[in-house]
Amino acid sequence: MPVFSIPTSCTIYLDANIIIYSVEKIEPYWSILNPMWNAAQKANCQLVSSELLVLETLVKPIKDENDTLEKTFRELLLASKELQLLPINVMILGNAAQLLATQY
Repeated sequence: MPVFSIPTSCTIYLDANIIIYSVEKIEPYWSILNPMWNAAQKANCQLVSSELLVLETLVKPIKDENDTLEKTFRELLLASKELQLLPINVMILGNAAQLLATQY
């Protein structure tokens, strides 16, 4: 199993998959990601992501009427000390589209 090496001080950008694997404790990813969350709790590293995560992570729990899972995602995304959501705007999304268009 891969080892996730955490520097003593770092900033880590998380995408929706990382949040979903972590909240739902999906293996083998959860075992790999858990040290990152522990480091963030100890304030050794800062976890950041985009406000777009709210959309990306809440659709399925809302569709499935899984109130418990929805609440867990909301608490992590909106009230967690470990994760900071950064604002997103049309210019950022447009720049991301341009960047992705050059990749594919």
